[in-house]
Amino acid sequence: MAWKFRRAFGLALCLIGGASLAQAQIPSTYNPRIDGAVGPIIRVQDVTAPDGGTGPAPGSSPSAPEGLPQTNPAEETALGPTPLPKVNILQDLFFGKDNKDAPFIVRGWLDGDYTYRSTGKGQNNIAPIQNRFGNEALLREMGLWIYKPLDSKELSWGFNSIFLAGSDASFNSPTLGGWKNTDPRFGSQFTDLNLTAHLPIFTEGGVDIKAGRQTTVLGPMSALSWGRALNTSDYAWNNLEEGRYTGVSATWHVSKQLDWYNGVEIGGWGAFFDFSSHKVDYITQVSYWLDEAAKQTKVWATLLTGPTGHFGPGNTTTVEAGFLHNYNKYVYQIVDFQATYSRQPIFGNGMGGPAAPGYIQRAYDVYTYVGIHMTDTVSLITRAEWYKDVDGGGYPGGLGRGKTDYYEGTVGINYHPTKWVEFRPEVRYDNASNPAFGENYNKKNQLSVSADILLKF
Repeated sequence: MAWKFRRAFGLALCLIGGASLAQAQIPSTYNPRIDGAVGPIIRVQDVTAPDGGTGPAPGSSPSAPEGLPQTNPAEETALGPTPLPKVNILQDLFFGKDNKDAPFIVRGWLDGDYTYRSTGKGQNNIAPIQNRFGNEALLREMGLWIYKPLDSKELSWGFNSIFLAGSDASFNSPTLGGWKNTDPRFGSQFTDLNLTAHLPIFTEGGVDIKAGRQTTVLGPMSALSWGRALNTSDYAWNNLEEGRYTGVSATWHVSKQLDWYNGVEIGGWGAFFDFSSHKVDYITQVSYWLDEAAKQTKVWATLLTGPTGHFGPGNTTTVEAGFLHNYNKYVYQIVDFQATYSRQPIFGNGMGGPAAPGYIQRAYDVYTYVGIHMTDTVSLITRAEWYKDVDGGGYPGGLGRGKTDYYEGTVGINYHPTKWVEFRPEVRYDNASNPAFGENYNKKNQLSVSADILLKF
């Protein structure tokens, strides 16, 4: 165990002191999930106010304006866990309690978990994700977020830098660029590294610009532990989304209710400042609050299209439609549908060559999250999902088993006794119409029981 502590300590020093870029990432050939979208708790892009508050910002997600979805964020006490940007432990430590004029904002977190899996130990890259090792404890995430938020009322500039270490960082390796993570249980990477600007033009809400490595708007869940409702991830997050990309995006806040996002992804899906493939993808999303107060019901539609992989010219098109509804301050629901039509997997045939002539991959996914804030410190979260891999191709869309339907149901508890601690046990059941689970992918059914502890600073 001594080597694990030495490595964790070394990574902690890197988080404080920075890290240097190494050689280009050599992507894995197994279900190489890039990174997640962003979540219903809070997004990197949602931080715009000078005091670190939340509001409409570049790439606004289908998420509530503050914290977990709630009917009225201005009520005296918001239910659910405290969003990371409202936990000011590091900020107060570095800049004192009165830090409104601090040059930037510092946040950090630490997340570890244990997963029991009925199909046994070993690595399984289909489900659950990202805790894909059965009967094993993992240091999932050590994260440091340094950023300068935008002023949504006037011309301003800012930046985001998120450095991540742990097993999730290894799992979310870029498709091109960055550095190689050879240990699946412990790696490191920058998930976000970008410059931002607010332009007070067109409408009162103006336009927010972002350039560099950034988080997609596709999908309402996050790769980062503080930005997702459950410990495990849904199938759509794992296999239908590009997660992060390098490029330029702009969000026009047309009105209090309406946002229009447009982005150009340079270098293909998931590239980290590596444009050698000369591929450009286009992503757009329209999100709209149905109520004038922009607090109760939000709907969104997303389109991502363009060249996918790095070993062939084929395109991928992914579409999404979803909604968030706050029934009251205690209960919320998210429903999301995604579909992918792909003519080229990210990593070609898995051996660094082009896919076979006539390659095609189709996949469909629909899921719902329901959250109930039962007390001030306890929330219940459920998820039900259906995912269909039509052709059995590679990522995006394929899990390697054609004509296979996947079903999963998850029930979890979020216990948050203080603003900086979350304990999240969950029980998950997966079923597939063909053998897909376990280290040898030979089981149709799988029960997973996991629990993680998230510490926010």
